[in-house]
Amino acid sequence: MNPSASLPFPANARSASESQADEEPPHGDLITVTRVFNSLEAEMLRGCLEAEGIPATLGDAQTIQTDTLLTVALGGIRVMVPAPFADAARQTVEAFERGALAIDELPDDAEPAVPEAEVEAEQTAGLRMSPLAWAVVAIVVVAVIVF
Repeated sequence: MNPSASLPFPANARSASESQADEEPPHGDLITVTRVFNSLEAEMLRGCLEAEGIPATLGDAQTIQTDTLLTVALGGIRVMVPAPFADAARQTVEAFERGALAIDELPDDAEPAVPEAEVEAEQTAGLRMSPLAWAVVAIVVVAVIVF
């Protein structure tokens, strides 16, 4: 007895494996436009390509993030785009590598963000320890080392 015969599917429905084999990707085959060895750089490139309207995907990114020793063996992370977008993607990658897509400065009306650690360091820079405080710290350090 065929187990699929008892399932409530229409008689003319195709199986999932048949429909996937016949369908092509929405934009055609994927072409590798570059390879990078840094996950952050790969994500930045993908973001730049998508900002330009080029659909992009990363190959082997999860494998390399899981085991970084495989980075060289796999040839890095593949940045792939559909074939019709390959030329535009290569131009965007070249611009990225030249630094043409870098943000050089903040807008005139924006104030640079100061990390909280720097603000605290500036506030505590005025605190000075007295000689008595240094003596107590020295005794505590010696006690920790000896005992």
